[in-house]
Amino acid sequence: MWAYVYDGEKVAKAKVPVPAIRANDVLVKIHKASICGSDLHIFMNDDWAKETIDKGMVIGHEGCGSVEKVGADVVGLKSGDYVALESHYACPACEREGKTADHCPHYGIMGLHGSRGGEGTHQVGGVFSEFTAVPAYCAHKISDSIREKISASLLEPAGNSWEIIRFLRERKLPENFAVYGCGPHGLNMQLFARYVGVKNVLAFEVDPWRHDFAKSFGAAHHVLNPKTVTHEEVMALTNGKGFDVAIDMVGNISVVKECKELVHHGGMLILFGLPRHEVRVAHGENFSQIIFNNEESVIRHKGKELMLRGFTGRREETWKELIPALEESEFLREKLSLPLDFLGSLHELENFISNPPEKYLKMGLRAF
Repeated sequence: MWAYVYDGEKVAKAKVPVPAIRANDVLVKIHKASICGSDLHIFMNDDWAKETIDKGMVIGHEGCGSVEKVGADVVGLKSGDYVALESHYACPACEREGKTADHCPHYGIMGLHGSRGGEGTHQVGGVFSEFTAVPAYCAHKISDSIREKISASLLEPAGNSWEIIRFLRERKLPENFAVYGCGPHGLNMQLFARYVGVKNVLAFEVDPWRHDFAKSFGAAHHVLNPKTVTHEEVMALTNGKGFDVAIDMVGNISVVKECKELVHHGGMLILFGLPRHEVRVAHGENFSQIIFNNEESVIRHKGKELMLRGFTGRREETWKELIPALEESEFLREKLSLPLDFLGSLHELENFISNPPEKYLKMGLRAF
């Protein structure tokens, strides 16, 4: 099959064997695959890619397609089922105990790196390919009502924002919710917050193109430029209360400092975005440590106590809620598809890779 492979220095299109399936796997024929920000890092072969990505890995981790073949132990899925793919998977030892990535300390990420347990590395190749073989618990069946409206590859990244909404529902939804960053993840966050009934969603974006797109997207109640709006104006938009919850979707220490000023005593600051260059945030820990460990702690600022919380990835429960919500809500299906622009076939991805990725960063979520 054709696939895009990272060799430690670059990504190149190559002919590789169609992956074999284990008893608990399904072979999926890829229909659509989205480009994640981490894929751009791989295309550029930056330090993060060199340190993180397994050499020889077929890359890409946001995908959907039809089940081609099922393993002997698979139940609940059959050939022809259309599925969206979860990118995180458990190591073989945890799988034998019936665990998914939610409860595996050695989990792998398809298209990035293998599971790293005591039994060695188990790799799941990515979705920039004609086929991929994934554990059956990573394949989530979707209906035609979703498939006809949006690329189901979007469910993997959208699930991150839905997981944060799940958390906020458990803690009581905020009244005043600030979302810093209007890229794809920021738009998803605004959309889901509006859908579940957050009364006042404020979006912040410095890039003019993304700022205007967020306005036309229409999920946030207010879209603001943090460089031009004053603290007094923000306080007026929150009836003098400040933010109950603010989330940094971009990974910017200046956003963290801004949120410390504007989140009220007892409120929460959530970190999701990763910075290009790491910096300490709180308690001697940087963004990655707080985010990837889903840490929660109290920080103090000018006499206030704020909750600091890191978030990464989805859980099994995320999929169980997100898919029914999309099936039920035409509003969500219509909105989720708006930032999407199909550029071309799998073979045209090499044209994207050969051009400077920066030219696409302001153009919304792209997919093949």
